[in-house]
Amino acid sequence: MINDTQKAFGIYALKGYQNKLLHRAQIVPVSWIGRRIALLLRKAVMFSKPPIIDATVDDLKLRIYTQDNVSERKFLFMPQFFDSYERSFLKEMLHSGDIFVDVGANAGIYSITAAMLVGNTGKVLSIEPNPIMMERLNFNAALNSFSERIVTEQSCVSDSEGVFDLTLDDRNLGGSSLVATRSARKISVQCYKLLSLVEKHRLPRIDALKIDIEGAEDKALIPFFEKAHNSLYPKLLILENSPHDWKADLPSELKSAGYQQLKITRMNQVWKLT
Repeated sequence: MINDTQKAFGIYALKGYQNKLLHRAQIVPVSWIGRRIALLLRKAVMFSKPPIIDATVDDLKLRIYTQDNVSERKFLFMPQFFDSYERSFLKEMLHSGDIFVDVGANAGIYSITAAMLVGNTGKVLSIEPNPIMMERLNFNAALNSFSERIVTEQSCVSDSEGVFDLTLDDRNLGGSSLVATRSARKISVQCYKLLSLVEKHRLPRIDALKIDIEGAEDKALIPFFEKAHNSLYPKLLILENSPHDWKADLPSELKSAGYQQLKITRMNQVWKLT
């Protein structure tokens, strides 16, 4: 799908009954039956297959691409089910002037949420290798007047540096991966170690870090904790729960670094530095 960053926000807004169905899906109760109702409402809206939808969700203005990214589609129709614990905890932990790092930033849902929380004196470092997703992130940041707060880095994070193949999933661009073995379209991307990027952007600390890189979280985090001064350890850590893909025992490494696991949600593990 080709991004549209030229037309003014609102041109793709839903109207009439579709807008009413969207609003209803966004306010159903958080329960099993609520999820089923929201999915049915989403199906009704998507029957006409609108490829792009402009909407305000959780006070964030977003241009959503409905056909090729699960995260965007889910957040649009079911924000109350989208990482609800993680985002609520982030809102509790992040304050004005804080620093947030988003590894695997996708279309920027976490990054823009964090930018709203850290204010003009804070900073968000958003790392995303896929150029299509980076364009969406930058567009959404500009929509919310957060371009000055969000610094973007179009690259991958891994345990070594150089140019590597990123496997793209055209049905779900948020599922692009360095470690995927399936046969699919690939692009060459620049990779850095996490500490190198932290040092490049001169971050004095990290108040919270979210990492979702499709099973390569251990490759990014373990070298960081081995080399970084403990003053750089994120106070809050949200990572995709992918133990079946990890080649090393990441939870043990986090415990050794001084972290306590607070919760395992449907999609993520949440850790806090003690």
